[in-house]
Amino acid sequence: MKREIGLGFHTCVDYELVWDTEKIKEKIRSLDIRKKDVQRRTEASDEKQLWGGILYYLEHGVGGEIVPETEELCEKLGESFVYQVTLGGTATRAAIALGRLEVPSILQTSCNNHYVRDLMPGQVQICSDMKEEQKIYPHVVLQCEAGVRIQEGEICFITPRENRILISRDATSLKMDIRPDGFGKELKHVKIFLLGSFSQILEEDFLEEALERTNQLLKKLPEDAVVIMEDGCYVKKKFRQRVHQALAHRIDVLSMNEDELAEFVGEKVDVLNRQQVAEAVETAYKEVQVKTMVVHSSAWALAVGTQAKNLQEALECGVALAGTRFRKGDGITKAEFEKTRQMQEKVESQKFLEEIKGLIEEDIEGVACKELSCVETPTVVGLGDAFAGGLLYGLWQKWQNKRGDKDV
Repeated sequence: MKREIGLGFHTCVDYELVWDTEKIKEKIRSLDIRKKDVQRRTEASDEKQLWGGILYYLEHGVGGEIVPETEELCEKLGESFVYQVTLGGTATRAAIALGRLEVPSILQTSCNNHYVRDLMPGQVQICSDMKEEQKIYPHVVLQCEAGVRIQEGEICFITPRENRILISRDATSLKMDIRPDGFGKELKHVKIFLLGSFSQILEEDFLEEALERTNQLLKKLPEDAVVIMEDGCYVKKKFRQRVHQALAHRIDVLSMNEDELAEFVGEKVDVLNRQQVAEAVETAYKEVQVKTMVVHSSAWALAVGTQAKNLQEALECGVALAGTRFRKGDGITKAEFEKTRQMQEKVESQKFLEEIKGLIEEDIEGVACKELSCVETPTVVGLGDAFAGGLLYGLWQKWQNKRGDKDV
């Protein structure tokens, strides 16, 4: 079977924790966490720092990633809760979501253990060049709903929105094994390629090596293949700019979420404040130097740039697939995806999109998110990954209708 969608490289074993407010309060007590300990962190040297960082992200309603000093801290955190084992990583979740929509793809994973083999759907072909491993490095995922009160000692707040925090120290993520020769030879039929971020890499020398190998791999793609990169919240913030500089020449679409957009302006962006969003989008677009930039949020998805007008259907599919994951978690099916597509859009988001178009100089296209306030137990981890999968699905459908005509 010809695989016309390729993806790489990040794959991880997620421990999705079952939310338990009492266990969080117990940690605040046992670690004697005070207000001064609640700080924004991307790294943590001990359990107290780790929980101080987690509480910061929960209180401020900002998604975050923390790399602890040891993998044992991740394991201890996971063992403190009931959890479900799933597969994570942008490229991997996007490939799985596409498989649920009956679209085949080929994926280079960054690890190859028994969970990867057991949980990957048959529609996803794993690069045959990857060696098998026994060691599991858990990526702990803590997700919460909006409106949860956390009150213990000096700590008192109500979570402002649905959110997720990712905690991991994974050798296979810190030093991703990118294989331009082994994987590259399997990409000759690929028309659309999704590239995940390099957000967990901590060493500059290894980042440069990874970027060189990625550029070698991208040269193996057919010349008319569309390359989409899903951005990330980098542990080492300066690495993000370096990644953009190194890969912008081959990226057709750079996609990011609202938190990643906010990093360009150094402050949180209200997704329904048209002036804030317009300024942040224009600042980011000028800095990243790619043809087209996509921003997806809890309210809308926007495309800005030279090919924005060609992405309407892809944005719609991205919003619908992310909405389906929000509703159904890993239970995505083609029928549920189509059901989400038919759901009503958020009225305030429609109004926002009408008003923002006059504030941005570049070509812009937008789609409102679905009204999903009725969902009682939402899934909030992996929504950006599902959006990326939907973006690919929309482009793939368009390409199916116009074989060989590269529109983006």
